[in-house]
Amino acid sequence: MKYLFLLLLTAVFNTLLAQDITFSSDKRLAQPSVNGEVKAENIIEIKSSLKTPLNGKKTYTWTINGSSEPGKGWELVKGTTLSGEKIKISFNKIGNYSIGLTIVAVSGEDENEVSGEVEDFISVRSVFPELAALYAQKPVPNYVKLVEKSSEYTVKPKFANDPTPNLFLAKGYLGLVKSGNPEPRFETAIEDCISSFAAAKELDKNGVIMDDEHQRFLDELQQYLLNENILVNYDADPKTNPESYDQLVEYIDYYSQTTSAPVCVSLMQGYFKYLKKDSKGANLLWNTEILKLKKFVNLDEKTAYGERYKDELGNEIILSTVDLKVLKLGAMKVAQIMKTRDNQNPKEACKLLSIVEPFLIDDTEFATFYSKEFNSCQE
Repeated sequence: MKYLFLLLLTAVFNTLLAQDITFSSDKRLAQPSVNGEVKAENIIEIKSSLKTPLNGKKTYTWTINGSSEPGKGWELVKGTTLSGEKIKISFNKIGNYSIGLTIVAVSGEDENEVSGEVEDFISVRSVFPELAALYAQKPVPNYVKLVEKSSEYTVKPKFANDPTPNLFLAKGYLGLVKSGNPEPRFETAIEDCISSFAAAKELDKNGVIMDDEHQRFLDELQQYLLNENILVNYDADPKTNPESYDQLVEYIDYYSQTTSAPVCVSLMQGYFKYLKKDSKGANLLWNTEILKLKKFVNLDEKTAYGERYKDELGNEIILSTVDLKVLKLGAMKVAQIMKTRDNQNPKEACKLLSIVEPFLIDDTEFATFYSKEFNSCQE
C-alpha cells in the first residue's frame, strides 16, 4: 500500500511539473522558405523554461509535430540541435506546427523527467502576393476577381489551415457590398463576407489577423456594420418597425462574429432577449457575461485601431474603437431599461455602468449620459 501511495504521489508530482514547462519564441508567425534559400522571415527561435527548478544535469529532447526528424516541413538552423535549452528552426512548408519538449534531470541516483507540448505553437503562412496585388489594385480593386481567386485558394488542401485566403475572400465580398455590385450571384455578399471572416478567425492560431493590413480591413468591416446598419436601426421598435428591428438583430449577430471581444455585444444581445420576454436569458448576459470585462488587463499599448488587452482567458486581443462604441450603445440601452424596470431605482443599472465606465472614460457621449441620467452613480 505504501509503495502504491508513492507511485501515485510521483505521478501527481510529475503532472504538476509538466504544467510548469513553458515555451517562448521571438515570433509565432513565419513564412516558408523558397528553393532552399533561408531568410530571417523563415526562422523562429524557441526557448523553454521551468517555473519549478530541476536539480542535476539536464538533457533536452525537442519534437516538432511529434517528430524529432527534420525534413517534414522544417529544418534545424546551422549550429542548432534538438538537445539544447533553445532551438532555431527554419520552415519550408505552410501549416501549423506543435512544439514538444522532454527534459530529464539526473542528480546522483535521482532522475526526474518532465514533458510539455503546445499544439499549433507556430503558424507558417504564405503572404499570397497574387491576392494582395488584386486587393491593392488602383484606382479600384477588381473585387469580383479577388473573390474568385480567393475562393480557389480556400479549397486547396495545401492552404486548408491558413486563414489568409479567407481574409482576402472577406475583403472581396465587402468590396462588392460597398460598391453595390448587382450580380445575382453576389446577393448574399455581406453574409458571405462575415462567414469568410469567421472562418479565418477560427483558423488563426497565432495572430495573422493582428497584422496591420488585416486590422485595417477589420476596422473597415466593423465601421460598415456599425455606421451603415446598427446605428441606423438602433432605436427600431419590434412592434412598430419590425423590419428595421430584425436588421438590427441580424447585424449585431454579424458584428459578434468579427470582434475578438464578444462581451462587447452581450448587452445588446441581452436587450433582444428582454424584448422577447426572456428575462432570465437577458439577466444572464447582463449580470454574468459582462463580468468578463473585469478580468480584462490593459497592456498599455495603443494601435491605430484600438488598445491591446488580455481578455478573461489570458488571450492577447485588440479592443477596437468600434468595439467600445458597440459596448457603449448596449450599456446605455440596458441601463435605461434596468432603471425603468426597477421603478427608477438605479442600483442595478449602476452596477452595470461601473463595470463598463473604465473602458468608456474618454467617450464624451457616455460621460454625458452617465452624469445626466444617473448622476455618475453618486448616492
